[in-house]
Parts: sequence; structure tokens; C-alpha cells
Amino acid sequence: MIDVDGIAAKLAYMADLGRSLPPAWEGDRIATVVCGPQGQYIGKMLPGKGLYLDMDLKYLGLNRSIPYVFEKTRTQRIRDRIKHILATLDLPLPPLSSPWYRGRPGILMCPERGAITTYDGIISARAGGKANDWSFSKTSFTTVANIWFNTFRAAGLPQAGTYTNIPGGAAPDRTNVGALSQGLYNPTNPNKKYLLMFGWTSSSSLNMGILADLLVAAGNINANLNTSQTVNSVAQTRQYGSTLGSGVMMNLDVTTALGATPANFTASSYTNQGGTAAQTSGAHSMTISAIAQRVEPSNTTTLSIPPFMQLASGDFGVRSVETCIFSAAMGAGVVALNLFFPLMWIPGIVGNVWIEKDTTVQIDSLTELVQASGVLGCLMLYVQTNGATLGQLIGSMKTTEG
Repeated sequence: MIDVDGIAAKLAYMADLGRSLPPAWEGDRIATVVCGPQGQYIGKMLPGKGLYLDMDLKYLGLNRSIPYVFEKTRTQRIRDRIKHILATLDLPLPPLSSPWYRGRPGILMCPERGAITTYDGIISARAGGKANDWSFSKTSFTTVANIWFNTFRAAGLPQAGTYTNIPGGAAPDRTNVGALSQGLYNPTNPNKKYLLMFGWTSSSSLNMGILADLLVAAGNINANLNTSQTVNSVAQTRQYGSTLGSGVMMNLDVTTALGATPANFTASSYTNQGGTAAQTSGAHSMTISAIAQRVEPSNTTTLSIPPFMQLASGDFGVRSVETCIFSAAMGAGVVALNLFFPLMWIPGIVGNVWIEKDTTVQIDSLTELVQASGVLGCLMLYVQTNGATLGQLIGSMKTTEG
């Protein structure tokens, strides 16, 4: 049996998450891969707009539209049909410079990009000694059902991650002790590195996960202080959009449990994706007595509990944070600032069931792992638990370069 209502509820939840993200889709056409409960590619998150499905709702047994869930356009269906016909005849699509595309702008949506653009390219690269696979395991820790947590400081392999204190913080990369990418070697210039498969399971049931590149991390922000604190986060070293900071989100990782006094947190001065300084985020309600590794703020939309802060109107990314303030001293607690770029959204994991996202056969979601000065980034996981513990978390990645 197919749980149509369950599918609709999951899509509505993810669409609401996408809608509440900073509007990086309209601002810079940034989209993030989304895969389904069995790891299959289902579409992309469009930040600030909703969820794009690479299939029709009718295919899922749904006969009614869902707010902020977008299906393929007519031109995309035409393009898919043309690709299918040409593939049957063993012919490639015409090059993007071809006059054949004139008058057919919709056909050009979502072209493949990167040094590796074909299945043969992936197979050849891995067969040529450029395969690089890595497994990781994080130990269980206490959580709260339906709330986001950060696994960066969980023990295991790799070891618990560390934060550099404010002012400044650090721009971590794969050499950080907590980086899930610790076992991935840097590509040889001028090659790029690609994530081909990400698989994981937990002994507990999880609602959703986000694989992200932690671009900037700044620790030791005092939650028991209600005066301005200087953050002056260091410059980002890796860029995913057309400009530095485009599509980058920010949140807080609780490193020492918070006190019982209610308070709001505000990034009182940050620099947005366009380089505009002195921007101010909204006042975000903190969770009293929040336990360690919980992601704050706790809730910024009416339907979802997303792991990021809302930005000033029109902003869709963050380059740096200069100052922050709590509206009241909470009595106790320390938090760390995270500036991160989401690479993949992974919903719906049942306990002890392994799922994986195999981009070797799902080429639409081939993911480049951006590097800086030849060094890969600090990959990490946010997870939304479905119970009181995370359970042991096991995962693996397959990559190649070319």
C-alpha cells in the first residue's frame, strides 16, 4: 500500500522549509538536492520558493496541488523527451551554443555543469584511480523529538569537532578533527571533486538530515550576557554561488546547556551576500534550558522548525557576522555560530534501515565539493530526530575527481 497522505504531508513539510529559506533561488538560482526515503532523487529545494519535484504529483498518487510544490514545466517535459529520443539513437544533445536552442529558452533549464558531465566520465575517473570512498560513525547522544541537532561535536570517527572562539572564529576545512570529509583527499589541480554517493543509517528513527559544508564556525558566545558581543567572524574561503556568501545560512550550536531565563538572539550586525554591512537579523526566540548540540533558533515559521535564522528582507546569504546580542541574560549557556551551505536534504529514515543517494545513476544531482586553495571543505550533518536519542549514526561517501 502507498501512504498517499503521508507522502503529501512530507512534501508539504519540505515545501514549507524551502519557502522559509532565505530567497537564494530568486537571488542567485541556488538549489539544493532532495532525495526521498529510499535515497532516490526526487527534486531540488528552491530556497525562498519551495520544493521542485522532478516528477508529476500524479506519479505519486496525488491528484491535488500542494502549496509551494512545483512540478516540471511543459518545456522541461519537452527537453526530457528530446533527451530520451536522442539517447535511444545514441546521439548527444546539441551543444549549448547551437542555434537549435533559439526560441526554446525553457529547454536550457538545469544544464549539467562541471568537469565531469557524463556517466562514462564518472566510470572512467573511478576506474583510473580517482575513486575516494570514506565511512564515518558518530556515537549516540541525547536529543529532543522533532528538533534539529548538530552532530559536529559528537564523538566517534571522526572525533568530536572543535570551535575557535570569538572574535574571529575559524573557516574550518577537511583537516578539522570533526569534519566528515576528513578521509577525503584533496583533488589534484585542476581537477574538481564530486560527491557521488552519500549513505547513512541510525539505530533510531530520524525525520530528516542536511549534509552541509561548514564554512565558518565561531565559538564561546555567552548566552548569559545581554550586552553586545563582538563576533567579527573570519572570511569564508569557499564559494558556492555567483558571489561570496550567496545561499549561506547561519544558526547556533549550543555547546553548554542554556539557562532558564527567556531571551531572544539577534545578529545585530552582519554582512550579506552582496557585501552590504550592518544588516540585522530578526529577534530569534531561544529555547530555555536547551541541551548541548541543539540547534537554535528553535522556531522561525508556523509550520516548520528549520535550522537557520531569518535574514533581513531581501537578503539570501551571509558573508560574515560582526556583532550579536541576547535580549536577556539566560542564566547559563554558551553557543557557537555556524555559517553553512546545505549540499543535500535527506528526509525520512527509519531506524536501522540503510539508505543512500547514488548520483552515479542519478546524474542530475552530481554535487561538486568546493575547495579553497586546493583543500576540501568541512562536511557535517544536521539531523532532526524522532525520539529522545540520536542512536548510533553510520554513514559513507563515494567520490571521484576529474
